[in-house]
Amino acid sequence: MTNVYHSGELSVQRLAGAEIAAQQNSAIVRANIPKGAVAFLKNLSLMIVASVDGKGRVWSSFLTGEPGFIDVEDEVTITIHSDPVRNDPIYPNLISSPEIGLLAIDFSKRLRMRINGTGYFDADRRIVVKTEQVYGNCPKYIHKRNVSANGVFQRSQKSEQRGLCLNPEQQVWIRNSDTFFIGSISSGGKADVSHRGGPPGFIKVIDEKTLLFPDYYGNSMFNTLGNIYSNPRSGLLFIDFDSGHSLQLTGNSEIIWDENELTEFPAAERIVRFEINEVLFTENNTQLGWDFVEFSPSIPTL
Repeated sequence: MTNVYHSGELSVQRLAGAEIAAQQNSAIVRANIPKGAVAFLKNLSLMIVASVDGKGRVWSSFLTGEPGFIDVEDEVTITIHSDPVRNDPIYPNLISSPEIGLLAIDFSKRLRMRINGTGYFDADRRIVVKTEQVYGNCPKYIHKRNVSANGVFQRSQKSEQRGLCLNPEQQVWIRNSDTFFIGSISSGGKADVSHRGGPPGFIKVIDEKTLLFPDYYGNSMFNTLGNIYSNPRSGLLFIDFDSGHSLQLTGNSEIIWDENELTEFPAAERIVRFEINEVLFTENNTQLGWDFVEFSPSIPTL
């Protein structure tokens, strides 16, 4: 079992239990978009996206637009009318690999839905997605935020910084974060992206290339953990909710079961270690932001 730290037979037993729970919950996964989800998608102004670059690395990105920027063309086709910022990896990624993972999320209503499949940019630079997996997620750990009243919906790039590790300012950003997103791929190369939330400080910066974060009890789907178990390549996304800046990290993840390390993360069932390969910071140039309302009632105290 590569990429998993063992504690005797404990990790094997936990993985077996997780697999049973995931199989039981997999019945809610469907290939088509249910009619009840159409209105939800049309009212969104944010979409999180996972894609894979030409080196097989995973990147998590976000797209924005006025409500209605996501069109449901038919039960298996979505069109996203949002031009990514010019440096975002998503455009070259979808040229090299069509695999795409989407997380449709509404912070104000604490609702989210996963849509995985294949995608491409059409002649008008719209992203056309053909769905293969569609399912809802529970509202746990989603902090309530509203789109800023005086803000705009379209994001544009002002500047960028690239590197192989986190600078001091980026480390502080992550230490203070209460939300991030993680993209992953299966052993067969299928992309997925999910939300992670917790109290500020729930992500530990071990050094300029290493992060630790807890995995709390969720909906028992285990898509992300299952992918990490079989393929460690993953990509993290941090959003500056006050300004629309983004911090994208690509690297490798490993699951940690060590009981001693788990004691540092209250209520965590597992810990994930993320090793950074590349960092991309994008400074936003528009009044894009979300106003914090309240923390999720599900988050544990540190």
